[in-house]
Amino acid sequence: MRSALQKAREAPSSTKARILAAAEEVFAAKGFAGASTRDIAAKARVNISSLHYHWESKETLYVAVFQNIYDRILDLVRRSIPGRVRSMTPGPSVVEQAMGGLFDFFADHPTVPKLLVRRLLENEESPVDIEPDVLVPAWKVFAAWAEEFSGRKRRDADFQLFMLTVYSVLLLFLLDSRQFTSLLGGSVYTPKVGKRVRAHMINMVKTLLERT
Repeated sequence: MRSALQKAREAPSSTKARILAAAEEVFAAKGFAGASTRDIAAKARVNISSLHYHWESKETLYVAVFQNIYDRILDLVRRSIPGRVRSMTPGPSVVEQAMGGLFDFFADHPTVPKLLVRRLLENEESPVDIEPDVLVPAWKVFAAWAEEFSGRKRRDADFQLFMLTVYSVLLLFLLDSRQFTSLLGGSVYTPKVGKRVRAHMINMVKTLLERT
């Protein structure tokens, strides 16, 4: 699956990449159980045989979608934080770059928060277990970074609470639900509200890192 994913990344206009992008949208809209390979093939404008040729099955494609998302997030945060971490004192600027970049990524890809929240809701119903091979490895990398940036040793349990809090709040704001839009006075995808929420998220992470 990794090699198929790599090929899709290396050729973003290829049929393989188009199917992957279509799968992300369809799984976000319908979930694993509700999505069919025919839905995905239609969205990608390919025939069903082509989908199975490139990705074998719906299960393979589902795992690839999540692997692709977490790899992109890890790469984004890694580039935001820099090899600068070793040459600079960990502080607010690192948090601003990493958290701001993460917020921007979710804001630029609105299907991603929908997909991740849907996964939370249907977790017990899905026959595909992505957590051991996709989520947990990425989670460990984030935890190591958070500890390094904060410059403090903490219990693993405290870091898990910190990361789950940031993850949950970020997803709920970027889900852009009717309730949140009403309470915020507009969509988080508008420049005015988005700027305010982005700054709030960065300040929240700074505060949590100081107190965790």
